[in-house]
Amino acid sequence: MRTRPTLSATNLASAHHLGCDLYLHHAYHGAETHRNRLSAPSALSKAQFARGNDWELTLFRWLDEEGLLLTVHSSTLEADDIYEIIQFDERDHFFVAGLSFWPPKDALAAEFLKAGTDPVAFGLAKPDLVEIRRGQDGTIIWTVIDAKASQAMKTSHLVQIYFYTTCLSLLLSQPFRSSGKAAIWLPPPGHFLSFQPSLEHIKIVDLHLLSDSLKTFLYHRLPKILSLPRDKVKWHFNPLCRTCPFEPECRARAIREQTLGSMPNISLYQATVLESVLVISRDHQIEPRPEPITDIEDLHILFADRPKLSVLERAFPSTLRKSKRILGLPNRSNDKHVSFSPNVEATRTNSIKVTNRRNSTCPRSEDIAVVLSLIQDPASRSLVHYAFSVFSTLPALQSFKPVWGEGNDLVPALASLIRTIMNLRSVSDPAPRTQFYVFSFAEHSLLQRHLIETALTSGPLNVALQADIRLCIGALSEGASLLSTAFQPLVLSGALLDFLGKKGARKKAELQMCLGRLGLSSEGTVEQLRLRITEEIERLKRDGGRLTAGSSRMELGQLPRVVVVAREVERLLALPIPGYWDLPECASSLLSQNPECPSDDDIFFDHKEGRSIQVKIGLQKRNWCIHEVIRNLRVRVASATTGHPELLVNEARVLSAEFMDICRQEHLRKLFFMQQVCRIYFRRVVYLPQKLQFEVLAKLTELWRSRIDGCPDAPVLEYQINKPSGTTATSVEHCFRLVSGALDMPSDKDRAFFDYLLAEDCDDTVVVDNDDFGQSSVPVEALFDDLGVSGLVFPLNKYTCSKWNEQHPIVQKNLLVADLRNIDIQDHATIVTLQTWGSFSMKLVHGRRYRLSPRFVDFNLAKILSTLLELDLRLGSDISAVPKVPFLQLITNPRLLAFDKEASDISQTILKTEPKIQSLFRELHELGSDAAGALMLKSSQRRASQRFLSQRLTVIWGPPGTGKTYTIALSLLRLFDIQSRLQSGHGKVVFITAMTHAAIDACLTKLSQLIEHYRAIPNLSTTWLDKIKIEHVVKGNDHTGPAPGFDFVYAGTVYQLYNFSKRRSFEVDCVIIDEAGQLSLGLAALVLRSLLPGGRILISGDHEQLAPILTAQYPRLKSRLFGSILDCLMDLSRSSQDENDTRTLTRSSSPTEFSETASSQISTIVQLTENFRSVLRFVHGP
Repeated sequence: MRTRPTLSATNLASAHHLGCDLYLHHAYHGAETHRNRLSAPSALSKAQFARGNDWELTLFRWLDEEGLLLTVHSSTLEADDIYEIIQFDERDHFFVAGLSFWPPKDALAAEFLKAGTDPVAFGLAKPDLVEIRRGQDGTIIWTVIDAKASQAMKTSHLVQIYFYTTCLSLLLSQPFRSSGKAAIWLPPPGHFLSFQPSLEHIKIVDLHLLSDSLKTFLYHRLPKILSLPRDKVKWHFNPLCRTCPFEPECRARAIREQTLGSMPNISLYQATVLESVLVISRDHQIEPRPEPITDIEDLHILFADRPKLSVLERAFPSTLRKSKRILGLPNRSNDKHVSFSPNVEATRTNSIKVTNRRNSTCPRSEDIAVVLSLIQDPASRSLVHYAFSVFSTLPALQSFKPVWGEGNDLVPALASLIRTIMNLRSVSDPAPRTQFYVFSFAEHSLLQRHLIETALTSGPLNVALQADIRLCIGALSEGASLLSTAFQPLVLSGALLDFLGKKGARKKAELQMCLGRLGLSSEGTVEQLRLRITEEIERLKRDGGRLTAGSSRMELGQLPRVVVVAREVERLLALPIPGYWDLPECASSLLSQNPECPSDDDIFFDHKEGRSIQVKIGLQKRNWCIHEVIRNLRVRVASATTGHPELLVNEARVLSAEFMDICRQEHLRKLFFMQQVCRIYFRRVVYLPQKLQFEVLAKLTELWRSRIDGCPDAPVLEYQINKPSGTTATSVEHCFRLVSGALDMPSDKDRAFFDYLLAEDCDDTVVVDNDDFGQSSVPVEALFDDLGVSGLVFPLNKYTCSKWNEQHPIVQKNLLVADLRNIDIQDHATIVTLQTWGSFSMKLVHGRRYRLSPRFVDFNLAKILSTLLELDLRLGSDISAVPKVPFLQLITNPRLLAFDKEASDISQTILKTEPKIQSLFRELHELGSDAAGALMLKSSQRRASQRFLSQRLTVIWGPPGTGKTYTIALSLLRLFDIQSRLQSGHGKVVFITAMTHAAIDACLTKLSQLIEHYRAIPNLSTTWLDKIKIEHVVKGNDHTGPAPGFDFVYAGTVYQLYNFSKRRSFEVDCVIIDEAGQLSLGLAALVLRSLLPGGRILISGDHEQLAPILTAQYPRLKSRLFGSILDCLMDLSRSSQDENDTRTLTRSSSPTEFSETASSQISTIVQLTENFRSVLRFVHGP
């Protein structure tokens, strides 16, 4: 029997999950004061543990049914035992479960000796699975796999499987051989009891990538941690500690020693930042302190010492700025006043402090507050119980009783409440303002997931439930996850839809269709129809608080549909609670009457015990406590800011559930919604080598939050002088000295984007005061409406200046739009040159300081939305009209697009002509013509060319150096050549586009080179080349349209080609997209809108390179809409493969293997296999 202390693989994994060295020390040596009374796991923890066990049982059962499982029932095994068990099984591939063995003590001791550290004793090892594969030479290749009921692979998982692999590597000798990999087997999305496990969900890790860091931890750091005295071991009490069995001891120690963990919700990273500040402060201490002081007291003294703090801010600006943000201090503070951190002071004085930060996500008041409590079963991740309570001053709702029930009943109950509230709008003046609340992020995620899952699982025949879920989603849901459903609600109250009412943009029939979809009358003249649409958009924005100029209900930033109370309490109040807090601790701290607030664990325990009445009572108590916390929060914030600017800058909105079903076709509607939630935006795209994507809502939220806080990270500039600008005779540039912050000079400074806002920094607030709006003090940037001018070119002209006049009057008076023109160093000072635009009322004053903050700029969002709507209107309600819309056919049924029967006869004629051209150049090349050799296609290139000549859709893909651009250019020239030979006439128009100018230039260069090769061959007829005009479209609005009698090739970005075709009103015969792995479907629509119904499409690129950077999590749909256009087509090709194809853990994911399967399934896709880039060139240099 082993009596000495040991560590298990689970201990190592838990330590990495907690990020705590002290956990390892406690687990190995035992806790100091709680050896026999560790905290017992809660009911929720037990349920989470049960989920892991259920997943293992489900996985083992599936493997057994598939004939892939070998279960070992013995206790501990030695190496010989393992060998005999595996040899007894005759299968070449299987998984072993139930292996348990003692880590090889002597072999591990030798490894510790090599590292120069003391050995560590380890407990019994029990990997979930070991995959076995027999090699042809008799070797047994093994791989450790652990089953984890998580949604993603974590660092703690890697530590565990690395340890098992290390032990088995030292234990097993020939014929065993490690695969060099390990894996985590995750459950399928959703509830794994509803879906079978799959080899697809095995997440493989190459251990060579982990070896250095984990080997250092195992043989160096771990022994040193265990050898330290307990008080020298690194630790930090934080929210992760709630699952630790040693939590009670650490909580008491944090309070006793006043460590950083005595403040709530300080993460491990934040603690590292604050520790760095303390080290810096102590290193700069002039006189040593007679006695050591606590971390909390040290922080208090540091931020009270303005001279010392100023020195440290100049020496360590980034670290001090981060620490201020963590501690709730303003980044820029008045030197005359001492700043104290509310977080530090709350802990020092054991009292609640108000954080002096404005807040735009928690309303300061509402007429109706709806508080929801949701209980989830961690084992199934499903909603099991809910309750919602209504708190209102309205007589019609004062008698509303709390509603509770089981999870399946939530949607109808919520829908009934939402209808009741919305019906009050017609009988109340003004309409009642409503806000929904949950306490935790977990509840918010559960609510959103439950609504979406209900939408996905409810049948179309259940009309009542469909109406209920539509109403709930419209009122309470937001985000990209809604793309998996058929319901996409209005985004930003219609603020992105101004293009619908743009003058001259649509014909009368299109306007009438739009009005019909909006549920409005379609009678009247074109101007009346347009104005009706504009008025409807304005109504939506007004109801949603999105209007600015003179609006009495202007919303700053964006209020969430469902407010998470815990987040707002943390933002606004500093509670004297160590480590972390939940609702019971929060309520106990805030509410004087000390209510009995049940914890989530208490309610879940009652649920598991079947005590429904106790669950109901507990949920209702919980709702009451949440509402009391909200009320107390507002009282404390209002009391602390009496006579000062209000911190809560928004009021609740009128409840609405608006849908903008302006696009009816499912794929186009999802793309339309996606473009508003997430846009691929190319700032300064002329010179950027790859795309920069950000989410519109996420970016705007980031800007709004920064502006509400007074733009704390904005560079501060001191005005020096103005000088004439070289751009126009009347423009003026202004010179500033950079006081603080950092600026980067854009590479394309000749292009003026005016993507900054300039405001005076003497005070970060302005007063907005009128009788309707009330009084609120906010920075002027917070009043700026980005969306109103995001697509306008500055300086504004007489046609667009009206948009500036719609900005808030204070914005027009106190803010300038600025463009960064130059950054220079003069006399040890950084001089920043800006060009500004704005109202004449704001004058720059010498010596005054101004701050420079970014604004949201997007010139193309309206173009994409307008294009998607145009395609949808073109389709109308006739499903059979899909072939008339090539873009829609491309994303719904590309095979049908590729094999167009109407084009088959012409294709056969073209294919008969193509071999003659290839043979001609081959013969000429054999006679010594180098030019002819350059016009010959290699084998795979020719297959791609033939596909392009014979089909309407061709996809060419291959790694760098395989000649994709060359194949595109030569295939296009062969098409023109063949059409000339067949005397099919001229007048064809081709678009060539790519995401970057470099790729476009490469296509144009290659075309020019090949044309020169054609002309260099003596006696070769090239009169058809004289009929081809190749033009680079740089400014689409100014470019001359195609003339009759010639073939035209226009190359340019999707934006310029869109402007060009829109301005000149013509259609094209062929669209070629190079580097298509970088181009999203939404952007591709800009050029594909111009394609004739029978036109050709050629897509070229490498889906393994330069894919769009998607920061949001998008649902997996049958048609992949959320990547590049190349991703969409490649994904459709993969889905055509046999889904039951069994792939092993060591399967290849190389492009070659894919080509043998996918390309054969979808003949539209051709892989180029010849590579013309010499490996030796990269190894030895040129």
